[in-house]
Amino acid sequence: MPEKVVPMIHVPDVRATVDWYLGIGFTVIATYGNEGEGLSFAILSFGGSEVMFNQGGQPSKRDRREVDLYVYSDNVDDLYRRLKDRVEIVEEPHDTFYGMREFIFRDLNRFWITLGQPSVFDMLMTGVREGNTESVRAALGAAIDKGGLNLEMLTAALAIASSEDNKNGEIRELLKEAGAVPPPEVDAEILQSYVGKYKGEQGVEFNVTIKDGKLFAAPGRQQPMSLLAVDKTTFRPIAFDNYGSVTFNVEAGKTMGCALKHGENTMQLKRVEETRRS
Repeated sequence: MPEKVVPMIHVPDVRATVDWYLGIGFTVIATYGNEGEGLSFAILSFGGSEVMFNQGGQPSKRDRREVDLYVYSDNVDDLYRRLKDRVEIVEEPHDTFYGMREFIFRDLNRFWITLGQPSVFDMLMTGVREGNTESVRAALGAAIDKGGLNLEMLTAALAIASSEDNKNGEIRELLKEAGAVPPPEVDAEILQSYVGKYKGEQGVEFNVTIKDGKLFAAPGRQQPMSLLAVDKTTFRPIAFDNYGSVTFNVEAGKTMGCALKHGENTMQLKRVEETRRS
């Protein structure tokens, strides 16, 4: 038997839970019953994944329970249209900054279920990194079908397609035809002036480094993210869609701090330490 992890969820009523999951497209693999019509345990599948339901769970009115189910699919929007009038929707279909298109709903026991598939942004960036022209063309077509092409997304893709280790002329031309423009050029001396450590009032730490002429940033000890210039003082992570931005505060030619924007929130940080120049 191949090694795998299968979640086991304890629910108040296994029979009712099995019936509910059958109604949204799951398949029964096996059930085990108590005396009479009750069920004490069941194994269900969805595509190549499985989930177990066991008796003994307690009802809950909490907004979010101890366990979520994340289900990968190839047709999130179609499933949303099929299920939206039959389930309690928590979040409607949307593209996440980490490259997934998702929607979230609750089961009858109030456990969250997220249905997700790669977003157009992820499809495009993966195609560019792999040098797959047809994948890039398909992603651009999908973006148009969903309402238009995002200029920041196209610019990020063009920056990767134009990098020294990933030059692909055909993909670059496809992106330019779709409206992509190169990111602004920022002098190496200006980039170097942003390198350092920044801290906020709540102890938030933000580290900015430079490597091979490119700016990187990382909150705390997290993995550094490559940054793409929006203008000479504002940058955004190249690998994430609509994640946020960092804007450096420069006074009299000296970098004093930065503003981190994520969603509707903006946090001001002060520069506390300069990194030694290489």
